[in-house]
Amino acid sequence: MLRAFFRPSLLVITPIICVVLFALSIVSIYFVERDQSSSDVYNSKIHALSQQLLRMDHILSIATFREDSSRITEEISLVSSDLWMSVYTLIDDQGIIRFANHAVWSESSASLVIDGYSHQLHQQAVLEKASLIQFNRQRKSIQAYYPIAVAMSALSDEQPNLIYLEYDISPALSASDDEVFMRLVRIASIFAVGGGLALILLYIGVLRPIRLLNRQASGLPMATGDFHPMPSRFSEISALGHHLYEFKQRYHIGAKQLKDSEQRWLFAVEVSRYGIWDWNLTDNSLFLSDRWKDMLGYSADTLKGELATWESRLHPEDKASTLELLNQYLSGKSDEFESVHRLRHKQGHYVWVLDRGMAVEWSDKGKPVRMIGTLSDVTEDVRNQRAAQHQTKHDPLTDLANRRALMDVLYGLTHETDYSASLFMVNLDNFKVVNDALGHHGGDRLLIQIAARLSSYFSSNALIARLGADEFVILVKRLPKDPVIAAKRSQAVASQLRQLIARSFSISNHTFNLSACVGTTIINNDEDVEPEQHLKRVSLALAQAKENGRDGCVLYSKEMDKQAEKHLLIRTELNHAIAREQLSLVYQPLIARDGSVASVEALLRWNHPHHGMISPAEFIPIAEGSGLILELGRWVLLEACRFIRTMEMQGIEPPMVSINVSARQFNQLEFAQKLLAVLKGQNVAPNKIELELTEYALLTDIAQVRHSMCLLREAGISIAVDDFGTGYSSLSYLKGLPLNRLKLDASFIRDMADGDASTAIVKSVIDMAHGLDLKFVAEGVEIQSQFEQLLDLQCDLFQGYLFHRPMNGEALKALLLTNCSKTKKEVSATS
Repeated sequence: MLRAFFRPSLLVITPIICVVLFALSIVSIYFVERDQSSSDVYNSKIHALSQQLLRMDHILSIATFREDSSRITEEISLVSSDLWMSVYTLIDDQGIIRFANHAVWSESSASLVIDGYSHQLHQQAVLEKASLIQFNRQRKSIQAYYPIAVAMSALSDEQPNLIYLEYDISPALSASDDEVFMRLVRIASIFAVGGGLALILLYIGVLRPIRLLNRQASGLPMATGDFHPMPSRFSEISALGHHLYEFKQRYHIGAKQLKDSEQRWLFAVEVSRYGIWDWNLTDNSLFLSDRWKDMLGYSADTLKGELATWESRLHPEDKASTLELLNQYLSGKSDEFESVHRLRHKQGHYVWVLDRGMAVEWSDKGKPVRMIGTLSDVTEDVRNQRAAQHQTKHDPLTDLANRRALMDVLYGLTHETDYSASLFMVNLDNFKVVNDALGHHGGDRLLIQIAARLSSYFSSNALIARLGADEFVILVKRLPKDPVIAAKRSQAVASQLRQLIARSFSISNHTFNLSACVGTTIINNDEDVEPEQHLKRVSLALAQAKENGRDGCVLYSKEMDKQAEKHLLIRTELNHAIAREQLSLVYQPLIARDGSVASVEALLRWNHPHHGMISPAEFIPIAEGSGLILELGRWVLLEACRFIRTMEMQGIEPPMVSINVSARQFNQLEFAQKLLAVLKGQNVAPNKIELELTEYALLTDIAQVRHSMCLLREAGISIAVDDFGTGYSSLSYLKGLPLNRLKLDASFIRDMADGDASTAIVKSVIDMAHGLDLKFVAEGVEIQSQFEQLLDLQCDLFQGYLFHRPMNGEALKALLLTNCSKTKKEVSATS
């Protein structure tokens, strides 16, 4: 009975549909016709009333001309003879009725006695000088506001300025609706008779043959005899009978093909890499294919066909999540069961598998009662995926953690409240020199050895990461909460790190020692600091350690942030210093033994408009680190050339000008050629220029350094080693380089007063310089006793406050002119 309700017969549903469609059509036509008829009635009445208003307007004009208001009263009486004219009035600007079809309304307020009247529409019609005629659906009447064009002051004390009328059209609408209804009744009767005849013909020609075909088709799968389709007058039904006959033939052929395909499918499943399972949820029986069992090392008849066989072999770590996925699918929370988990092999190890399944049968309540699925071995895929994931968080060369892994651990520490941690950043000293000497392959082997040494030293409470070429980061966790104790432990660990790096390394039959700078910071969650900020802090500490010299260790302090901000300010402002003409050169003379000016050293000065004089000791290291040193070096060279040309134009013999050149600038590609080209373009003789290099510039490719120096010397440029004794170069380099001067660092001159040891060092360096045919320059000579000692030690040139402080160009010109005058006088006296 329920089935019949949901699947009604065509014999029932067809008449019902026809009747419903017929009724809907009649109703729709009725409402459309009624609306159209009502619109016609409304429009016709509007037209008639418009004519009436025009007539009244004309009468008002005549009455005004003749000063006879009786004509207005007569016209209103004539109009009021229409029973459906409910209101016809003349109203003044104050809303007072002056003429009306009801005498009692005269001299009354229209708003009080007339329900549909609106004073606002009254004023609108008068102001716009246009009539307003509208249909009030609620009152089923036509309301008109018609402004009076002529003045009527002669007819009344208060002249009316509007004709207001209201015409009841409900009787006309009712009559129109009745007429439409009767017309549709006649049409419906005709269509009802025609529809009945059509239904009878439909049953005889279509529905009855379809019922007979349905009875024959329902017994088609079981039919064994011949099937003869029923003849019909309609080609479609006749064709349907023939199709049923052909379907019977194909059905038997298809049944045989389906059986053959099932056998082939079973064969394909067994020889494929997929295992098949079939689970009956009613009794928990489980079919497992031979391939399924073979994946776990079992033969075809060794495992029981029950769910516990699969469930008991799930890995303990995967069991809960896998069963949860299965329950979610069975409860309808997911569209497909798919799980990657581990199953225990017969030999005891676990195999990664991809398990997929879906329900194929459901109970009457819609719950799954049977599932079929596949099982595939994905052990190799999981291994590859894990290897790929490992590579995303590890350095490919050393297999240490990379920045991403380090940041993940640092973010994890934000929840640690019982302990503190310490972050160390290690940077090798002069790794580039080692890398150039051993080659990149040897440098990589060195980094691998360092990584292995660090990994073997630290326990599981530490994470070791490699962030850059020779930059390592160590995170040591679970340190005491007390910041003082944690700082002491951090300094001890930093010292041990430096000792680890300082142990000898052996690579490619070369044994050598390294040193490293270490920066460290304490991570304490009492501070609200982001992990990126911890890396910034340890970087600042490392930068400070490197600035202090080799093999150093610095613990972060908050003052470093201020220093970093200052460096950032200097770097930013230095970008614009040249363009804003904030830079200048001062010159400090180098004095010969006879007191004459042998040469001058050009020193860069920066006068900032807001921060005043900024020391070169502050901005030169920043310029070298950011690459601005190249632009500054070019500016200094051009400014020195300009000063030399200026002195020549003024008839002053310019001395040789020493220019400090950074290692980065000197090691540029084709530096010597570019320098000579600038001198040629500036029309400055090369023998007027001296380059001062620090020992650090000699630490790179010595062959390239020698080649550049030879080009410069051949052109006539002098070359001096500045701040000798503070760098790392080998003394053997001095022997093979084409140098002119050797400038000893001022600290050695200053220490000469401390004892014979310092004096002996200075004397040995002077003797060495003379032995290499170099001029020796003493920097920082500030007192007379130092000068006298250096004279006794055969020093060649002197520079310091004892003689002259750095001076601007004009002061230097005056000094040179004074010396020139003295020389001329001495020559004259001698003559």
